[in-house]
Amino acid sequence: MESADTEEDDGDDRLPPESEEDSDEEDATASLQASVPRLSAHDYIDEVKSLLTAAGSYYSSYLFIDDLFPGPSKQRELVTRAWNAACADCETPPRYELSDRMIRIIGARKSYVFDVATGRKEKYSEHPLVGRALEIALFPNTRTGVGFLHPQLFDPIPEQVLAFVHTAIHAHICEWSTGRHIKIEFSEAKNTTFYVGFLADLRKYGSKNPSAWLNIRKRMYSRAFAASGGATLRVQTTRVSTAAMDAATAELEGRTGLTDSEDEGEARAELA
Repeated sequence: MESADTEEDDGDDRLPPESEEDSDEEDATASLQASVPRLSAHDYIDEVKSLLTAAGSYYSSYLFIDDLFPGPSKQRELVTRAWNAACADCETPPRYELSDRMIRIIGARKSYVFDVATGRKEKYSEHPLVGRALEIALFPNTRTGVGFLHPQLFDPIPEQVLAFVHTAIHAHICEWSTGRHIKIEFSEAKNTTFYVGFLADLRKYGSKNPSAWLNIRKRMYSRAFAASGGATLRVQTTRVSTAAMDAATAELEGRTGLTDSEDEGEARAELA
């Protein structure tokens, strides 16, 4: 395996090794985030840049479906998993190894801006606000939306994604709690407790009727997919009529299959 990095890192903003104590996780996460502006996939050759972009898409998906607020060890695990998934999509196995610098690029936190319209009171997690938030988060456009790029990860909509949406909505409500809008940073420290609580509520709710809950979440995906411009091709089985098939079968019985046309010889004889 080759290294894709062309210059040495100073080491100050490296992700900590997995063996470091949990007490260092907060500092490590802050260090990781602080390093992001200095790093870019554009620093690499096109082949590696494409891999980093694809891995970043997978990583964003894993944040949605696995852990919205991963610590450094979990973050490294998700980034490595994303890199391996991107490499697996290539026709020829890439010859580059995943460096700490590349890990920091892939693991850069993503920001999502929600501008959704309110609606009427609805069934739990089926409010129009939730549907609109899914469109914005997963299907912002057909070229980069993770819902379009990795449908196998989001159909049906995972409970973790719904927990994220509930957490984001709760955070927006808190910004208006005084009657005036006060912007509050959407951070792990402020929102982890709510995310975990919403996820537990969703799982408890779904356990009452797993089959119906699965269908509801599959419908959520289909609606958000279609509303955002997705087009599904329906495969239909087309068959010829019985009469046409009988006639074709009768003709087949008199053929040898050695020429393109069995009456080829007869046609030539007539011309002679």
